[in-house]
Amino acid sequence: MPVKAIVTGVLLVLMVVLLVSFIEYFLPLSVKADMDMLCRGTLLRMENVGGLRSDEEEALNLELGKIGLTGIDIDGSPYAKQGRNLNLRVEGYYTYSKLRSLFKREDVTVHMVYDKTTMSRKLVN
Repeated sequence: MPVKAIVTGVLLVLMVVLLVSFIEYFLPLSVKADMDMLCRGTLLRMENVGGLRSDEEEALNLELGKIGLTGIDIDGSPYAKQGRNLNLRVEGYYTYSKLRSLFKREDVTVHMVYDKTTMSRKLVN
């Protein structure tokens, strides 16, 4: 009977490690989705005003910092007439602690990029 308890304990530890590794796998995907959502909102505002204003750039930088990105580089078209192309390119690094082996964790840095081009237009509701 003691063997059954030991096997159950080992299986429980392995299941917890597997669950933690799955959660850690989806953590950077969640941050990337948040980054894409913030950048898309900024790109929509750029379409409406015809370019990336400095206050919009600062607000985007602040929001990306809140979700955990570092080394943020924002490059957007400063001005475009209606009908011309607008480009927004945002790069940043996300660092998180990842389980490497059963009892070892180490920091992992992921490079994230958002690069989209759209047309400047006036949105009317």
